[in-house]
Amino acid sequence: MKRLLLAISLLAAAAVQAQSHPDPAYERVLIPVFFFGGGIHGSEWWTELDMFNTGDPFDLPHAMVQDNPVCPTLCGCDGQTTVRSMQAETICPIFEDTTGLILHMPRTVDRDDVTLQVRGLDRSRSADRYGSEIPVVWERDLLDNPIMLLNIPTDNRYRSTLRLYDAYQYNTVFTLRFFDMAAMRRGNAEPILTTQVQVHHDLKTDGAAGYKVRPAFTAIGNLAATYPQLAGVQAVAIEITGSDLVISPPQPRKRFYALASITNNTTQEITIVSPR
Repeated sequence: MKRLLLAISLLAAAAVQAQSHPDPAYERVLIPVFFFGGGIHGSEWWTELDMFNTGDPFDLPHAMVQDNPVCPTLCGCDGQTTVRSMQAETICPIFEDTTGLILHMPRTVDRDDVTLQVRGLDRSRSADRYGSEIPVVWERDLLDNPIMLLNIPTDNRYRSTLRLYDAYQYNTVFTLRFFDMAAMRRGNAEPILTTQVQVHHDLKTDGAAGYKVRPAFTAIGNLAATYPQLAGVQAVAIEITGSDLVISPPQPRKRFYALASITNNTTQEITIVSPR
């Protein structure tokens, strides 16, 4: 029985490893935020994900391109896989999820030919501002340990949220170390809090079998409320270190990403803090 259980475990691990390593045909592109929905104080969040290709047409493995952006129903004019040349394309909102999105770009595509721009905005306040740019992270730009995010406010004027990603869908445990930003500027690198949090890959959000479109993800909302130990400082630096399992073949080292979103409690304006 033990041998049978071991064999089943090894087969399961092999299946996970097969889908969780670099693909020879496609490069993953992490879109950290792709969300449509309501928030507090009447906010109406919307994410615009546009793509422009100056090279030859190419195909995505999923029909994600919204063929007719003025169709009266959500993606009701049939999506398509083809990213055309010299024509702005929009990724269909039907793929939205709080976990973000992974696009799979053919490795034959020259990244210099592709412009991907993501903007998150509160439509209820569009008369005052037009949103904040969201980073686009190609597989080659994913990060190894540690990741640093600097100058994240924790005072009660803002709600600061930390978002953590494993783009290869491992259920990774992240160790977080928080530092007083003002003390760090004076050369004091003693953490005021060390804690751990795990990211999860939700298979249900990936839909049909094939190329997975969701990263392993978690969000820690309102850091000051979640961790009362931070209440005595105005801003923190966060050191983020992801764990590795001892498996063969080993996990890709550069598979992590993190960002912070800072929401002004009065205006609901968003500021994005990315590692680089």
